[in-house]
Amino acid sequence: MSLKPRTPLRISFSALLLWSFALVGLPLLIGLSVTAYLFDQVAIQARSSVAVAVQLTRTSRQLAQDIDNLQRASGQCLVLQDAALCRGVQQAHEAFVHDAGQLQVMPLPPEQQHTLRRLSAQETALAADVLASIQVKNGARVFNAINPQFDAMRRSADTLITHSNGLVDAQQARLQQVSERVWSVLGWLTLASVSLSVCLALLFSWLLSQPLRQIKRAIRRLGEGRLDPAPGVAGPRDLVDLGKQLDWLRRRLADLEAQKIQLLRHVSHELKTPLASMKEGVDLLAECVPGPLNAEQQSIARIMRGNVRDLHQRIDSLIRYDSALHRPEPLQIGPVKLRLLLASLIRRNHLTLRAKGVHVDCGCDALQVQGDRAKLESLFENLLVNAIRFSPQGGRIGFDAHPVEGGTEICVSDQGPGVAPEDREQLFQPFFQGRNQPASALRGTGLGLALAQQYAQMHGGTLDLAPESAPGCGAVFRVFLPERTQNPV
Repeated sequence: MSLKPRTPLRISFSALLLWSFALVGLPLLIGLSVTAYLFDQVAIQARSSVAVAVQLTRTSRQLAQDIDNLQRASGQCLVLQDAALCRGVQQAHEAFVHDAGQLQVMPLPPEQQHTLRRLSAQETALAADVLASIQVKNGARVFNAINPQFDAMRRSADTLITHSNGLVDAQQARLQQVSERVWSVLGWLTLASVSLSVCLALLFSWLLSQPLRQIKRAIRRLGEGRLDPAPGVAGPRDLVDLGKQLDWLRRRLADLEAQKIQLLRHVSHELKTPLASMKEGVDLLAECVPGPLNAEQQSIARIMRGNVRDLHQRIDSLIRYDSALHRPEPLQIGPVKLRLLLASLIRRNHLTLRAKGVHVDCGCDALQVQGDRAKLESLFENLLVNAIRFSPQGGRIGFDAHPVEGGTEICVSDQGPGVAPEDREQLFQPFFQGRNQPASALRGTGLGLALAQQYAQMHGGTLDLAPESAPGCGAVFRVFLPERTQNPV
């Protein structure tokens, strides 16, 4: 039964990708906007502070200049007793009042406001005294008498200038503090926006890669031949639809696999019965039961017997592979002496070995492994038959076994054409037959190595092509069997 598909998101993969880019960029955009706003505020405050500082300094200095002008005009008016010159006193007084009024509306501290009011009162009184003394004789004496008041006013103006410079310095320090606070805020804002963007990027990366990883796992399962139901794909609707298509493909492959197994069983069963009758007839002919045969007839009978035996082995390979793959029997674990096992396999294939003049070197000594004897016999017989098939006339086959860490390693080598590099990945696939096929031999079923690998894996071991195998130098198959099978199938 198939698993229930997960509910897809109401958004496509491309739309989710665009939204992820937008949301990842949103914190950065907000950060840039806040940065622009803060810098604009700092610029406005800086312009305002600079304008106030410049105006304050300029007006304070102008106020001191007005006092000097008033003193000069008063001296000319009182000493020369000229009414035209006395108008300069009035003009200097009006200029002082104007500048003092401008300075008074500026943001001065209370102490400076008090100094400015006192200075304005002194100037008003002094200007009034000068204008009242225009007609007085001996104006020079009057001017000398009021000079100390001008000096006092000048000192007050200098105090205002000093306070103005201090205010400018304070404004500058305040701007520096504001600038430092702004940079601190910008630093934290940058850290927060970048961190948030990274977190969102990681989140969306996980959201986008999760369904892709699920699809990748589903494809890998199909490639490995695992056709059992897998969890559905969760994510955007188009990827969920793709997951449904993969599940449909899985079900289709499972149906085809079931049909193939059914076909193998039927074909094997249908061929077994007539083949058994044919074998009995050929054996009767070869044993001269119907009557004596001449040399040519005996040769034909031997050829027919060999072909019947070869066909029987192929059908047995199909049946054994089907059983090992889909109906594996529990392993009957026990001690198996490798030398005795291989000796029985050599005797069983003695005629084939003699026909090709192939010699088998067995270097297994007295090694013993733990395993199912019947399945190990099938494993090594498939390797032996494969080596005989690819060995040249008069070649040699080697069985070498030695203990390794965790178990025993058995190497089966031949002097055949070897395995082509492009065939290595598919060598143990069922029904696969490599490029370097012997010209004189009939083509096999392509199940021998697949069945041997299946039996090795059932024992918890491995079967692979050794790295020292090279085209033109023969093939070396390496079997590893663990010391003890932990979980027999």
